[in-house]
Amino acid sequence: MVSVYIPTPFRRATGNRGRVEVAAPDVAGLLDELERTWGGLKGLVRDARGQVHPHVALYVNGEALDARRGLATPLKDGDEVSIIPALAGGADVVVTPEEREAIRSQAGEEYPHESCGVILSRGGERRLLRCRNAQNELHARDPERYPRDARTAYYIDPKDLLRIGDLEREGFGVAVIYHSHIDAGAYFSETDRRQALVGGEPAYPSAVYVVTSVMAGAVDDMKAYRWNGQTFGEIPHE
Repeated sequence: MVSVYIPTPFRRATGNRGRVEVAAPDVAGLLDELERTWGGLKGLVRDARGQVHPHVALYVNGEALDARRGLATPLKDGDEVSIIPALAGGADVVVTPEEREAIRSQAGEEYPHESCGVILSRGGERRLLRCRNAQNELHARDPERYPRDARTAYYIDPKDLLRIGDLEREGFGVAVIYHSHIDAGAYFSETDRRQALVGGEPAYPSAVYVVTSVMAGAVDDMKAYRWNGQTFGEIPHE
């Protein structure tokens, strides 16, 4: 049997189970079996063509699927597969002054590329995880699937996504997801909205999304957004 880690946004489809056991010869077969057993997972991990969504990363024993044989990667008893969505969230506090300054500094340093990262919390403990934007590598490898480069899009590096998943297993929750916009203003774009939804619903209704605007290399604005039941509305962050 193969142990499969189910991320928090998808657990509504598995009866709130964070880990399930599956018998399958390879990753494609594992996903088939997951969808047969837990029908609510259908469409969350793969699209209608059977391809893993760009905003979902899969790992086998801690190694990204793209570094192996993709969906044909063979599995054996005792293997561990992790499903990690690119985004998550949930918070009572938006950002502290120190976190705000760290986010602004990163946005300026990484111009003209979009910066990205998360803030995780567990009780009163908070951790800011500065992530690497892997969008340029994805665009270079498959420009049809990833038509944008890092100037107009971001994708949290799979290694960072795995770190986030590890911290979630330790009891942390992703409190804030942040990224920057390059010469375009601080607003919650249609792309941002799509990435924040899973199966047409917000993965975390209480998530806070912080967007920093960097104009001509200088940070000039920061805004925060949260799901209000109908859309992602702006909220105070100071």
